[in-house]
Parts: sequence; C-alpha cells; structure tokens
Amino acid sequence: MSSEYHPRLCVLRLTALGDCINAFGLLGALARTYPELKLTWVIDERFSSLFCDEQGHDLIPMLKVKFKERGLKAILDLKSELKDSLTYDALLNLQTSLKASLTSTVIPARKKYGYDAERGREGQRFFITDQVPSPENPHVLAGFMAFAEAAGFPVCEPYWDFKLDPYQIDRARCLVSHEKVCAIAPCSAKPSKNWTVEGYVEVARLAQSHNMQVVLLGSHSKLELETCQAIAEQVKGCINLCGRTNLRELAALLSISKLVVAPDSASMHLASALGTPVIGLFAIHDDARVGPWNFMDLNVSVYRKLAKAELKGKEIPWRYRVRTEHAMERITPEMVGSTFEQALERYRI
Repeated sequence: MSSEYHPRLCVLRLTALGDCINAFGLLGALARTYPELKLTWVIDERFSSLFCDEQGHDLIPMLKVKFKERGLKAILDLKSELKDSLTYDALLNLQTSLKASLTSTVIPARKKYGYDAERGREGQRFFITDQVPSPENPHVLAGFMAFAEAAGFPVCEPYWDFKLDPYQIDRARCLVSHEKVCAIAPCSAKPSKNWTVEGYVEVARLAQSHNMQVVLLGSHSKLELETCQAIAEQVKGCINLCGRTNLRELAALLSISKLVVAPDSASMHLASALGTPVIGLFAIHDDARVGPWNFMDLNVSVYRKLAKAELKGKEIPWRYRVRTEHAMERITPEMVGSTFEQALERYRI
C-alpha cells in the first residue's frame, strides 16, 4: 500500500448557479493541474445536477446540501455526513453569505480561506483563518482563482468539462434541425436584470436575416414562460423550448449553438463555459466583475455610465449595484445589433 500523501481541498460555493458554473471552472482547473489533489465541493443540492453526468456520477466529488428541503437543519446533516471525515488541508469559502459561513463551521479544515476587506461581507472574517488578497482583475472568477493561489495550488486558467453525453448532443441537434442556431435565453433569476421583449424580438429577426434558427431557452418559471411566449408570438419560425429542458439538456442546446444572447444569468455563464460565443447584456452589475469569462469582448453594457451618474463621478465600489429604474431599457437594440454583427465576423459564424 502506498504511503504517499494526497492533499485534501474543500471548495464551498453553494449558490447561485452562475457562480457555481464559475466555481466548476476553478475546480476543473485544479483537478487537471493537480491530479493528486483530493477535491470536494460543497454545493446546494438544487444546482448539483448540472455537474453530474447522465449516469448520475459527480464530475467533481460533491457534498450536496439540501437547504430547500431542510432549511438550516441541512447544515447539521452535513456535519453528520462529515463526522468520520479526515480533516481537509484547506477550505476555500468562495461565498460571503452568512449561510455559507455557518456551513463552513462544520467542515473540518486546518485552514479556512475567505475574502479580504474589499470583497468580504456579512461577517465572513469571523469564520476564516486566512484572508485572500483581491486580485487586480475584478472578475468574480479571478477572485476564485486567487483562493487557489493562496492555498498553494495556483492555476493559470479555469477549465470546464461537463462531459455531455453524445446522445444529449444528438437529441439537441434533432430538436433544432439547423446548422446555425442563435439561442436567446432572455431572463435572469432577478427580473431587474432582464432586457425588453421588444429588444429580443429585433435581435431574433436580425438572427433570422443571417439564416440562423432562433431558439428560446429558459426555466419553467412563470416570468420566463411568459417572456419567451411573448417573443415567440412576434417572431415567426423561432423554436420555443422554454421550460422544456433540464440543466444538462440546456447545456447540450447551448453547446450546439453558434451564438447566444442573454442578460447576466446562469445561461450566459454556461454558454461561456461551453465555449459558445455569448452576448451578455448588463446594466445593474458591472460586466467586468460578472461577465462571461471567455467572451468579455461581446458584452453590451451601460453599467459604468449609469453607476458614474448615480455616484456623481465618485469611484465605483467593486460590488456596486445600479439603482436606476428600468436600467436595462437603456440598452438599445442598435447596440446589441452592432455587437451581434461583430460576433458573426469575429467568430466566423
């Protein structure tokens, strides 16, 4: 039996789905760069299915916390699950919420890393042993990668591999039956970050003028169903798959798309992680902080203009949220159309 020691690293990122997709990029890079690492990911069970293959096997070993079902009692369930676990060499707490901090208390680790004063909040500093210096790059994922470096496992770039089943890919192709797909995922989890139906209709028609099949994607929430239906009613020939896919099926559809248009959302981050060019739409949050990692060149953003106006020229804090009413309406169809044309040329679509 080998006595070689394998370092153990636990990554804590419970929510939201877009942030979990970014965390998966960090975990993938760690697994590929340091194959000797024993990795564990603590995640809210609601989002875990995206990170399992079609046979239900974890792509990265996960501890799935059932907050929706059990509330804060889920933390005690996790404590019980970990009672016989070896102590981790390090815990990377990538989430500043109090819920995440409370979860971290039941995870045995020699060191517990958290954010520094610039990015930390909700008292996270009281639950960690080491603060991670904020990197120059303001992006959330750059911050995640700084945790790995602080713990002694630096990675150069994130890496995503969702191990999509060829059957899922083939099924996605059969659903759309077109070589050039433009996917529009019009909604974010927060309605304030959604663009207008009228804007999406114009972009959809622009895509059709380039002989692209428009596919509408989204969850089964009332708002998303109504939004996609409103677009579909005005765009003849588009395919409305809103509410008809699980997360893995959504990934398959995004993977076969040539171009995606979406606001700041999980679909936007998922498209980017899959290597599909995505036009991200921003007004509420800084696209430099939360944009699609692989396609920051395609962002359409009015954030900085609005934030500077609200702050009267003062420096914009890293986490600043624009409060202007109907901020997303400041994005015009012409702005998105111009970026759409650039994307077609730049990525040879």
